[in-house]
Amino acid sequence: MKSFMIFLCLIIPLLNLSYAQEKMGGVRGDPSAIAEAEAMVRAMGGMEIWAQLKSVHFVHEWYPWYRIDSYIENEILDLTGPRSWVEEKSEIHHRIRAYSPEHKYWSITNGEFAFGSEESFRNAMERAPYSIYRIARGVAIGDPYYEIRFGAGDIPRTRRLEFYGRDSVMHGWIILNARREPLVWATTQYRYTFGPMKRFGNLRVPNWAVYENGTTMYEMISLVGSNQPPDPSLFEPPTE
Repeated sequence: MKSFMIFLCLIIPLLNLSYAQEKMGGVRGDPSAIAEAEAMVRAMGGMEIWAQLKSVHFVHEWYPWYRIDSYIENEILDLTGPRSWVEEKSEIHHRIRAYSPEHKYWSITNGEFAFGSEESFRNAMERAPYSIYRIARGVAIGDPYYEIRFGAGDIPRTRRLEFYGRDSVMHGWIILNARREPLVWATTQYRYTFGPMKRFGNLRVPNWAVYENGTTMYEMISLVGSNQPPDPSLFEPPTE
């Protein structure tokens, strides 16, 4: 027991030093808005946890009103750069798609391969840094890429956290509830209203979400974080 306590006394300062080094630089913007964003990250599992993550793998079940099938979606998201790999599968539908700066946007839908349009690729690159998971990590490590300001929310008596890039343009925003948990998250392309939070390991994220005006919703089945980035080969298009 004594040797274990000595080990803790040695390792904890090293962990704190590593976390402090990650925080060098700092998120830009309104200090009170930054503090609110940090409170959100603490509600999502803690600054120290999110600062160490480099990827997440989550599973959703989607329920689109315009389709006869629901489907299971696996997504592996690189938190260190704009890369994502997704597999959607039901009894009658199978699609894999990926995007990355190195290999652009591609998909395989029911066995048919295609590269995405330049517009699809540009849209993916524009929204990728403003995923709620990328934002959580960015706030946790104090990434100076982000600038955070307050803006007026579109729900009565709310304000929103607005996230700007180095171009000084707002690309995403989040409305928090009274517990500093995300209630609404949006980019310039999407808007989701979230349900209550649920714990997955050490992480807490919304258990479900409704897209835009209710045309589709998802339920979070599982979420696993990793301190390692995804395998780069995951984003490569097939060679045949």
